[in-house]
Amino acid sequence: MKNKLSEIKLNLCEAYFLIIKKTFKTEINIYELCKLSKISIEDAESILPKFQRDYNVFFLKILLAKLDQETLNELKEEISYDTVSSIYEKILEGIILRFEKYLLYQPAFKILSEGFDLRAKFFCDLFKNNQSFMFDLLNIVEGSENNCKLLLKSVALNLVYSRTVDVFLKEENSNLDTTIRYLDQYLHEIEDLGYMFGIIKK
Repeated sequence: MKNKLSEIKLNLCEAYFLIIKKTFKTEINIYELCKLSKISIEDAESILPKFQRDYNVFFLKILLAKLDQETLNELKEEISYDTVSSIYEKILEGIILRFEKYLLYQPAFKILSEGFDLRAKFFCDLFKNNQSFMFDLLNIVEGSENNCKLLLKSVALNLVYSRTVDVFLKEENSNLDTTIRYLDQYLHEIEDLGYMFGIIKK
């Protein structure tokens, strides 16, 4: 039953972002979602939030959770054989990999984040989710250590990430050149403080 609900969520989520990409609209009703995803109204109603006019945040959270888990799994696999790269380089690699996952959905993210108010709603409200990702990333890169220390580090990295998201949403071309350049710059800006407070280790 749990697997079926997860499959329904993912299918509806993919349909939702596909509709945004094709139509450039963010108000999508259940009938459109069901028609494209071939999910019955009854099944859709069993997982969609009730008394809510739009499903933007609902589906955004589902998509980001899926992409973030894929990112962490791939990063863990990649660095398991990496004995050369520094902690800094592995952190940079992990965040870049996250943006690479997001790149396919960049047009939809841009539409959702148009205007300051919407951007704040859809991305700043996900601050805790982003921090959780950074916490898991650090745990993979640095190994298990004191949770309080990892929490402080994840807050710092999340601030860097939040600044970089703004660049990502303004990226004109279908690549990450500018995003990666600014990400590296922002990470270097906190590097000295990171060494001082243990946010980033050499």
